[in-house]
Amino acid sequence: MQDRTSGATGVARQVLDGLAEFLYDPGALRAMVAPLPGLLPGYASMWHIARAAHATDPGPALRAIREQLDRDVERSVATAVRVLQQRAGWVRTAPSSALVKATVAGLPAGTVDVPGTEGLAPVTGLAGADAISPTRVLNIKGTLQLARAVPTIIVTTSLKLVPERVFEGLGSPLFERIPLEAFWAVVLDGELLTPAEAGRRAGQW
Repeated sequence: MQDRTSGATGVARQVLDGLAEFLYDPGALRAMVAPLPGLLPGYASMWHIARAAHATDPGPALRAIREQLDRDVERSVATAVRVLQQRAGWVRTAPSSALVKATVAGLPAGTVDVPGTEGLAPVTGLAGADAISPTRVLNIKGTLQLARAVPTIIVTTSLKLVPERVFEGLGSPLFERIPLEAFWAVVLDGELLTPAEAGRRAGQW
């Protein structure tokens, strides 16, 4: 609850690793999970974790999320790095996403968040997502301004996809809701998707 640096993906890892202690006591597991969506109202991942905890056999369901998370993060970061390198120019970021930080680490030094680069070469925005619905994105304040200023890519995983009814209940004063169509592309689990394609994926939940 006090973590202000890991981002939604890092917090999800911590929650999943902590819940592993309760996998053999379904009652205790569900009691631990119950308050999480309310305590972490900005994180779509808590909805997925709560669903898995209420599965008939929650152990395999939660372990699958944990394993898939690391795999999908690695794939998304690799794809985002490749796409940004192909676009060349500079990159501007929306802060606080672990996937954004990992992507930036794979880019050439001196090409990210360099002031005064507009007009000199193409500039691409890079943002994470705390939740994606069929029509909107929830992310740190400042993301909408970035998406309006330059073509912006979201780098994320399926753990952030939720149906519209769940998205309605997510948020905090630190986040803003942004039309999905405001973005240029979405890198999801290593795939480069259009915003419309990412929205359709969210609508499948």
